[in-house]
Amino acid sequence: MGLSNNPIQHPPYFRTWQQKLQAGLHQPITDLMIGCLITISILLTFIELAFPIPTPKWLTLELISQFISGLFAIELVLRWVVAPSKARFWRNYWLDLLAVFPLFQFLGVNPGIRFLRLVRIVRLLHILIRYTSQLPLRIRRLTPEYLLILELLIATLIVGSIAVLGFERDHNPNMATFGEAFWFSIYSLFSGEPIPEPLRSFGGRMITVLLMLMHMTLFVVFTGTVSAFMVERLRNENALMELEQLTGHTIVCGWNRKAEIIVREYRAAGKTREKPIVVIAFVDDEHTIIEPDLKPNVLFLKDDFTKVTVLEKAGIRRAETCIILSDKSHGRSEQDADARTILAALTAEKMNPDVYTCAELINREYSSHLALGRVNAYVVSQEHSAFLLAQVALNHGLMGVFTELLTYEGGNHFYRIPVKPEWVGKSFLELFLELKQTYNAILIAVDQGQGQFQVNPQQYTFKADDQMILIAQHNLQL
Repeated sequence: MGLSNNPIQHPPYFRTWQQKLQAGLHQPITDLMIGCLITISILLTFIELAFPIPTPKWLTLELISQFISGLFAIELVLRWVVAPSKARFWRNYWLDLLAVFPLFQFLGVNPGIRFLRLVRIVRLLHILIRYTSQLPLRIRRLTPEYLLILELLIATLIVGSIAVLGFERDHNPNMATFGEAFWFSIYSLFSGEPIPEPLRSFGGRMITVLLMLMHMTLFVVFTGTVSAFMVERLRNENALMELEQLTGHTIVCGWNRKAEIIVREYRAAGKTREKPIVVIAFVDDEHTIIEPDLKPNVLFLKDDFTKVTVLEKAGIRRAETCIILSDKSHGRSEQDADARTILAALTAEKMNPDVYTCAELINREYSSHLALGRVNAYVVSQEHSAFLLAQVALNHGLMGVFTELLTYEGGNHFYRIPVKPEWVGKSFLELFLELKQTYNAILIAVDQGQGQFQVNPQQYTFKADDQMILIAQHNLQL
């Protein structure tokens, strides 16, 4: 139940004492200490309410509990002092304020309210959930929903049993021990009604109502979680069956805004309009991150694209193209993202030397690994973006030309076509004129194979294995 707003970052020597205090209250070590104190407080309250304890020992436990509650009160005061929004503070910490209310027992307040300390378990759950979300993705994706259900179930049983015992011990001889209160909580929680009989005190009846409400809540959450799991399982099985039938498809490793642009370009290009695309990435719901008109040709495989078994599932041995994007999700550094790209590219080439592999790097110094692994092409994203910005700045209005040439959604585009037998032996200038006059296409470069290109050569004679790079409004039908 921590504050969600982040303080403005200042150099340490310029921070005020309020900013330093706020930063300290948001440190992981602070949450760890609070979690430990909450656990101790709950255990002490459990012992006080559940077991008969001699008066001297009871006073000792009560003093320790009051001391811990005092620490929580000090912490809440400090959070209130440094809170940028007081309204948000009250909204986030009202349960914690309720939990320190037993401190006022010395004013004559009923000692039975010490069970209010148990509401701190809600904050403990918030801390656990927050730090569970920072675990490695492979661990976090196992059963987070089931973990939450289990935490709610345990918290409900413990709090309900102790509260029932505290309210009913002096009014109901059938609720004199913790075991009886515990089994009453279990029956009420799972059956949705008080079993074997309703409680007698007003507080006990309110706890029974809360247990029945939790029965409905947990039932709905559990049913929804299982249903979602089964639907996801069936959808994944259907997707795997479809993957086994694919051939000549394109695999995209990683998913972000660039991946959606790639899918759109494949859809806009004539020769790849119907080509299926398999995306390997951890995405929560692809339906929220892909345009509806792009869905029919896209299959999602939710897994790690660096695994051999996952690439095998995606049909890498039957694929025509493999595009690997830099994956900086989940807090990965640029170095980690490039390492994953290199690993996936080399694995794909090893599994299928005929697949055309395109990789995205962030740092050029790692490109030698791709060259040694004979990866077909790579793009240094930050570097090429800088080149483009420099050209646009030096040649005003050039961005419109780049935009038209680099997208298939309209205008002229780049095309690569083979040299016809009758063109072998002709010069670059001869073919330049013929292509312009016959097809309204502009010849700009020659692909000699093995990564060798000649752009706008002054003198060149075409050979049988050459490929021509040209600009045209549509793909030439030769």
